[in-house]
Amino acid sequence: MRYEVSELKREIRIALDQNMTSSQLLATGDIDTLSLEEIIESKIVDAARIVENQAPSYLLDGGKAFGESIGWKSRVGYGMGFIALPDDFMRLVTFQMSDWSRAVTVAISEDDPLYAQQQSRYPGIRGCPQKPIVAITTQPIGQVLEFYSCTGGSKVFLKRARYIPLPRIEKGGIDLCEKLHRAIVYYTAYLVALSTGQTDLAASMSNIANELMK
Repeated sequence: MRYEVSELKREIRIALDQNMTSSQLLATGDIDTLSLEEIIESKIVDAARIVENQAPSYLLDGGKAFGESIGWKSRVGYGMGFIALPDDFMRLVTFQMSDWSRAVTVAISEDDPLYAQQQSRYPGIRGCPQKPIVAITTQPIGQVLEFYSCTGGSKVFLKRARYIPLPRIEKGGIDLCEKLHRAIVYYTAYLVALSTGQTDLAASMSNIANELMK
């Protein structure tokens, strides 16, 4: 869902009990001193990225579609396949091939012991349509989603593939998962309080954000 940054900043100031348009935090007279408004805005993207990465999958939005082109390690529709991920990919929401009995919502990494098993020459050890495995790896072309495995042959197709993109502020707004909106507000407040040395307030904001992520 799209949120105006100006409205988010208002909500964050309220959370901090500092509901004002601008407030100098350091009375030094230094022209480089940041205002409260600037500090808040500088923390929104960081907070959104942290919260949307850590939150349970059921709190995520539907995300964006990906997977325009599928490659195969051997034959089309058999064994391991792979898809180049968008440059703004941050987190997998769901992925399912047409011959799989269920979708995958959590991807493993190359460091996961389970990933080494996917390279086995024995099919029974690798992921299969009844128990699929998805891995996010780094290749020369960038991030790649590898999926294990398919058995349906040339008629296999991508049933669903959605992801959460890296959050960014554009034209005064930012796209956030609706169910995580309040958690992001409080986590931004936590980062602001932390950066200004208000440790007790920071701890309180962090606790609230964590509760909202459950």
